[in-house]
Amino acid sequence: MTANAPDKARRIYLLRSLLAPIASYRWTRLIRGFHREFGAPEPVERILSKVVRSYLKRGLWPRQRLNVLRGHYDWFRSTFSNETLRKLCSNEPVEIAAIQARKNACYRIYLACSMVAVLQREGELALFIAKTPEDQKLCRIAFVFEFRNGEPTFVIGGLQGPSSAFKRDVIDATREMFGLRPKDALLFALRHLAAELGIHRVYAVSDGHHVLGRLQDKSKFSNYDAYWRERGAQEARPYGFAFGPIEPLADSADKREGAKIAIAQSIQVFVRQARRGPDLPTDLSP
Repeated sequence: MTANAPDKARRIYLLRSLLAPIASYRWTRLIRGFHREFGAPEPVERILSKVVRSYLKRGLWPRQRLNVLRGHYDWFRSTFSNETLRKLCSNEPVEIAAIQARKNACYRIYLACSMVAVLQREGELALFIAKTPEDQKLCRIAFVFEFRNGEPTFVIGGLQGPSSAFKRDVIDATREMFGLRPKDALLFALRHLAAELGIHRVYAVSDGHHVLGRLQDKSKFSNYDAYWRERGAQEARPYGFAFGPIEPLADSADKREGAKIAIAQSIQVFVRQARRGPDLPTDLSP
């Protein structure tokens, strides 16, 4: 990144905010107040510009983006403890699961702000899989909370591979994790995280709705529609696909299934430790 990149981002944000001044003002006030409340650094321009850039789903208007973001942060604030919120808003990844693999390897799944996973246009939170937070992220998945049709849901806005790792790294990780592919591990983890939080429906954007659909670089997952179908999702509006409730796991001697059981159990522990008590109001309306 060049030395003047922050200044350029700031100029672009200010110019774009003129196109939707009310939505931009309300979002800026909301997210800055949220960060201050939980002792996190000021949000950068890439976060401030979310309502005036393509976000989550192609074709949303600034007011629609603001409504999604406001709903997410109402839920976010009411769900997690102050310390968890501080870490996530401060770009500190939080480990939620570990997979003990072959050759004494250990792959970990982290929950983080989407900025950490470089998926800020595809959701507010992300899961990524790596050996440590500083190592190469083998896969990343971004999502946002949305209350839709009277029920709480997650919306998967993007699923991306490593930004610079060789394909060999992903193949090696799959072999070491007993055949469990990194992208499958993350989708499985996200659906179990949703279930532990009382969310039983997970939407996923289709190729046609993806905000980066026009980009065809090697880091973009190439075919969302086929992958969602392979994993049991059904076509559903407004994002393209939806997963129903996840099926309960049964004990198995198979090591691949054992790795999935370990993920589910770790997420259960994480949610129990990271949830907040019923002590804060949830309305974040500016």
